[in-house]
Amino acid sequence: MSANHIRYTANAVITVFCLLVVLARLASLPASGRHLLWGGVAVVVSLLDIYFLVKSSFNRPKDIDTSPYGFLLGVVGSLGFVGSAVAIGYPVPDFPLAPSLRQAGGVVALLPYPFILWALLCLKDCLTVLPEAHGVVAHGIYKYSRHPLYMCYIVWAAANIMMFPSLPMIAVSVAHIAILVLRLKREEKLLLATFPEYRDYHRRTGLVGSLRFRLLLGE
Repeated sequence: MSANHIRYTANAVITVFCLLVVLARLASLPASGRHLLWGGVAVVVSLLDIYFLVKSSFNRPKDIDTSPYGFLLGVVGSLGFVGSAVAIGYPVPDFPLAPSLRQAGGVVALLPYPFILWALLCLKDCLTVLPEAHGVVAHGIYKYSRHPLYMCYIVWAAANIMMFPSLPMIAVSVAHIAILVLRLKREEKLLLATFPEYRDYHRRTGLVGSLRFRLLLGE
């Protein structure tokens, strides 16, 4: 299978599968505020992902990471929210701080909304499932963060733990965060090797403002 066939398969199957699974799961969940808060975001983001992934499929990237490791990171990272959709159906243990934690989680879950939309509109047809090198996006929100989508997804994973603090949700969310960090590092390695100008961008732009999380990323 050629590199383009691999990316077409990843782009199409992952987004459609995620959308169908999330919608099916939402149909079986109670219409509580917390469930709708999570589900509404997942559906909107899935629709935008599908739109931009279809557009990116018509582009020819400078390089693609089609290695088994890169493919695994891309696919599993994309399926992370499917795991969360399944995990929210598990009973949440009752403990003294649970109501306050859930309310705080609901607030945290709202924070990424505008940044996700801003990032997708800036990224446009450079959105991918596999690590790909389409170009250096350094405008809009990308002036302030090298990877705003990854950071927003990590915040969402943390919010899921707060809103639905069951053991399955904690396990799925922690694993999802770890995979996102590994995929981020894989993508940066590809961009650094493909675009000389990315080195300057990488040097002057942190993950959030000037924050680089050196310990987390091993920079």
